Amino acid sequence: MNRFFLTITILLIVFTGKMITACTEPIDLRNDGMDPMLVITCVLTDSISAYPWNGFVSENEVVIAKTTPFFGEMFREMVSGAKVWINSDTLTMTSPGVYSFKENFLAIPGKTYTLEVHYDMNNDGVKEIYTAKTTMPQKHHLDSISIVKYPISLGRGFEGTMFLHFKSPYGKNWYGAKFNNENDEFSRFYSSRILRYCVFQYDLFANDKEYQRLNADWFIRHSMPYDNENIYPLYAGDTLSVELNVLSQEYHRYLEVAKIELSQNNPMFSGPRSNVPTNIQGGAIGIFGAYTSSCATMHLPLDTPGLPMRPR
Repeated sequence: MNRFFLTITILLIVFTGKMITACTEPIDLRNDGMDPMLVITCVLTDSISAYPWNGFVSENEVVIAKTTPFFGEMFREMVSGAKVWINSDTLTMTSPGVYSFKENFLAIPGKTYTLEVHYDMNNDGVKEIYTAKTTMPQKHHLDSISIVKYPISLGRGFEGTMFLHFKSPYGKNWYGAKFNNENDEFSRFYSSRILRYCVFQYDLFANDKEYQRLNADWFIRHSMPYDNENIYPLYAGDTLSVELNVLSQEYHRYLEVAKIELSQNNPMFSGPRSNVPTNIQGGAIGIFGAYTSSCATMHLPLDTPGLPMRPR
């Protein structure tokens, strides 16, 4: 019996030694990322926004770039030399990777637009063809905005929630909204960045109401946090504005997922492949979307409880 256990012990030692040797074999790992892909972004609008995206997605122009490695450059390589059309209009390159209409362009609500891009991505001498379609939504007029104020007994100064008031046709619609303070040169661009931009959808078949009073999910208070770094105060007498956007469905979905993607602090469209949805056909990623705009403003009364007067 002792000889049996001795034999088993020796076999275990030999087997363990082989396992350790196998686990220490050199492995050749690559960390230079995946092969780059083409990124095409364009959003058509019916107006010139007073609060642009600050470089996120260009409006009424096409931006073409390449994806970056996951462990690599923070800035994408812009693509020159592409041929770009939207419907029958030929776009021209106005700066590296940026293709614009020859004249001022505003999209028409209800109209369908087709994007076509020709570019030799794999350098084989043959230009690949990338296409996408989007339809401009109908404009919904934003009648007014209001703030439902929380009880002052909470003891933290002015606090409330912003509501949007507008008439909407029956059916499912997709919305976005930007909030801004017209009296402050910094906070007037409060939600011009995607992380502060509000996106939501509404189904009037389920709700059975024609006139909307929607909570925009902004926490309006005497001191507004911005990107978890800076605080911008509100003052009595300030003028607040909201831009209501009716989004194409694919653009709404793109923004929803992009907010999550960008909150992870990695470069947009970095490898490994992001899960941001795309409607670009032909092997590229990105977005070709559309939205309409309507604006409304409100004034905070000079005697608003919980708000100080703006310093002169």
